[in-house]
Amino acid sequence: MSLDRVAGDANLYVGGLFSLRRKEAMSRANITHVVSVLRLPVDADLFLDYKHHVIDVDDVANENILEHFPASNAFIQEGLDGGGGVLVHW
Repeated sequence: MSLDRVAGDANLYVGGLFSLRRKEAMSRANITHVVSVLRLPVDADLFLDYKHHVIDVDDVANENILEHFPASNAFIQEGLDGGGGVLVHW
């Protein structure tokens, strides 16, 4: 799966879980922060090179994802303000 840059000036990307295995692409995109939106155990070794924030949710219609926005938005902003890139994956 590819890293897809979000339109605009921010160094913000979306992608799937397997984007994390594309180390060269992650490096080229200057990814420093990763937001994981999932409730699955993932290989911690994938995140050793990044600051990591987990939004522990299921992909169901009644999941209250809005309650996670303040913390995740602050984390994303921290990465962007620090000059890095941020990947949000699910």
